[in-house]
Formats: sequence, structure tokens, C-alpha cells
Amino acid sequence: MVLKKGIWQALILGVFCTGSISCATLTDLLVEPFEPSVSSKKKSTTPKKQAKACYPVRDREITYTVRKGDTLGEIAECFKTRWYYIAKRNKIRDPNRIKIGQKLIIPARSGKVAASSGKKSKSTATSSRPPTRAKSGINWTWPAQGKIIRKFSSKGSGKQGISISGKMGQKIVSAAPGKVVYSGEGLVGYGKLIIVQHKKEFLTAYAHNNRLLVKEGQSVKRGQTIAHMGKTAAKSPRLHFEIRYKGNAVDPLKYLP
Repeated sequence: MVLKKGIWQALILGVFCTGSISCATLTDLLVEPFEPSVSSKKKSTTPKKQAKACYPVRDREITYTVRKGDTLGEIAECFKTRWYYIAKRNKIRDPNRIKIGQKLIIPARSGKVAASSGKKSKSTATSSRPPTRAKSGINWTWPAQGKIIRKFSSKGSGKQGISISGKMGQKIVSAAPGKVVYSGEGLVGYGKLIIVQHKKEFLTAYAHNNRLLVKEGQSVKRGQTIAHMGKTAAKSPRLHFEIRYKGNAVDPLKYLP
């Protein structure tokens, strides 16, 4: 999906959620709400009522009420979109913190949608555990060289990943081959950010960059330089790095060699 220029003005993670990435893997802290393209003849500003089943939202946005056990990544996977589109549309500042009863607007999307029956039970999705590094099918590499100044924690709110200290302008590389699904400054707290999708179910996020070298839709190789280290939205030069499986944050140290 191509985003209009200027839409991203401003966690995954929280979430880096991977939409049909499978979930889709980072959330919005946008100044301007996400306005998806509408292919229907009549444009309506009134969302439909609560959706009762999972299905691709194509021509008209709908509302969804958060239920017990929901995560932004699972909701995005259910509607065949990506968590960061939902985050942007609803101006969610922390993708890890959504409340039961909270009403979310699921933005419409036009175009082809990955085939899926949409009948996968929630219990199956919830019980899906991330594979080990050996079984991930991905040859990972470190995104930057430096000292780890912040380790991963699944508890609490905020960005879930690791932080690596370094120098201004230092090279940041893609941790694995994939496709750039986001490149910009739309997520509050992440500064200049890049999100790369790997094998549909994995996403990696690279935050606080000084310069972005790749664009959305671009394919990248393992070890390819995608940005230069900076300190946007951070106190000192560093890389905030996240890995997400089906939208849920996992400890990068369990995957990096």
C-alpha cells in the first residue's frame, strides 16, 4: 500500500505488529490521522458497526471494540491489515497499551489482499509461539556494532527491544533480507524510523536514525546499509532495534548471532 506524502508527520513498539505480515507487525503517534484511499463510490465519515468476524476491510472503514486478550497485532491480522496503520488512524501513542472496551477504527484498504479464510480461531492465533532462531528460517545479523545499553523486557509499556550505543553517522544495516514497509518519522518516540518485513511473519524496526537510505516498498539484503545512526527522539546516538513475530515483540538477543 502506498501512503500519501505528508501522512507521516510526527512503536510496534509496541508494536511492531506485522499486519498480514502476518499481523503486522510498530503505532501511531501521528500529528495527522491516517486517511486511507477509498475506492467506493460514496465516501462516508461514519464507520460501520462492530465487526463480528474477521475479513479484509477494503472500501469503508469499520469500528472494532477491543476484547479481553486482544493485542494490536492480532486485531490487525484478523482484518488483514497492519498494526501500524490502525495505530496511525487511531493516534495510538503506545501500541502495547489498548484497553478492553476501547473502540478502534480499522482503516479501509483498496487493492489485493492476501488470501485467507478469515476463520482462524482466536485461540489458535493466541497460542502461536515464535519459532526459535534455528527454526525461523532467517539468517540474522547484527544491525549495528556497539554496546547494548538497554535490554529487552516484555513487561511494562513503551518500546520493546534493545538499544545499541554508537556514533553519529554510523552504519545501520538490515538484520535480514526483506522488504521495507515503513520509512519515515510518523511514530512519536521513534524519531526517524525504518520497518522491514521478513518472511511475512517477522518485522524488524530501526529507530532514532540520523538519515534514512531506503524507501517503502524497496527490497533489502541482509547486511545492506539502510540508515545512519542518529539520536532523533533519544538522548544520545543509538539504535533502538526491535524484532516482532506476528506483531508481538520478541527478544532480539534470542535471534541475533
